[in-house]
Amino acid sequence: MTMTKVNIGIIGTGFIATILAPEIQSSGNTRLAAVSSRTLAKAKDFVAHYPGVLAIEGTDQLIARDDVDAVYVATPTSAKEGVASRALAAGKHVLIEKPLHSAESFKRLSALAREKGLVLIDATHFVHHPRTSAMRQRLGELIGSPRSLHTMFYFPFSDRENIRFDPADEPMGAVGDMAWYSMRAIVEYLAPDVLEDIKVFAERDPQSNAVIRATGVLKFDAGKTATFDVGYTAGAAVMDLTVAGTSGILTQDDFVLDWHSGFGFDNPDIPTGFVHRSGMATRKDFAFFETPSERSQHGLMIENFADLIRNGNAAAREAWLETTAKTQGFLDAIWREIQTQG
Repeated sequence: MTMTKVNIGIIGTGFIATILAPEIQSSGNTRLAAVSSRTLAKAKDFVAHYPGVLAIEGTDQLIARDDVDAVYVATPTSAKEGVASRALAAGKHVLIEKPLHSAESFKRLSALAREKGLVLIDATHFVHHPRTSAMRQRLGELIGSPRSLHTMFYFPFSDRENIRFDPADEPMGAVGDMAWYSMRAIVEYLAPDVLEDIKVFAERDPQSNAVIRATGVLKFDAGKTATFDVGYTAGAAVMDLTVAGTSGILTQDDFVLDWHSGFGFDNPDIPTGFVHRSGMATRKDFAFFETPSERSQHGLMIENFADLIRNGNAAAREAWLETTAKTQGFLDAIWREIQTQG
């Protein structure tokens, strides 16, 4: 039996929305139904390449439509909770850009999603790539008990007109933009229960006061630790991840956006996977485990979102809520530590 496609509306017409719109439209189980912006002109410009997709002025006008089953919230962080809460209240499933405003904000949204029986997931791409589950499943076999995780995520960026440099709309700056992925990697691969201690150092832009770089160390229960180093100041794209266990390590050099088909990259000759090292192995002895995918990780995210909507799997929906809550909780701890520095 062929199931009806999920009709998705996009709220917000910024850069990231342009990345997901074609994935929504090309997926076998979703359809791009409408796009809203603060001005009708912007919405019309956005949908010009999508015949039949409605351009709508204003968030509430899109949310009120009966032909929209779900929304992708691609607004600034300052507006996310308000938009998402109205969508959930109206019976719409929600895919929401990260970061959230705070763990408390997400707690309120989660409660509303549970009450309404709706799907609410964050828009982290890499967790949907087969590599993430493949590596997680083989952690014990390849490296024993995971003990520490290290991430470094930079891309060169200095446009002060960009929203990333506007603390009013994006309060956490590079921390919310980039350390989110480091915290999600902790949740996915280290799986700690309790954050016991944290130390963070941050650099702010002298003109906007936005955080443009942050480095930190986190100590968790059971002796697990993690470090992160993120920002816009390294002059190169860096996406390194290392998970160290009791009998080896696993590494990735593209953990956020895979070089093969993560947005911004198109390198069919670069396989996606992870590297295993143990003992005194030198570079010639490293083992590469390839984890191919027929679709991009952001395309898979759209498909998984639609599957959650259509299959009604309450346990799977709850698992996504819990994962997002943990990620945001660790991110909030970083931000609180930075705030104590003035």
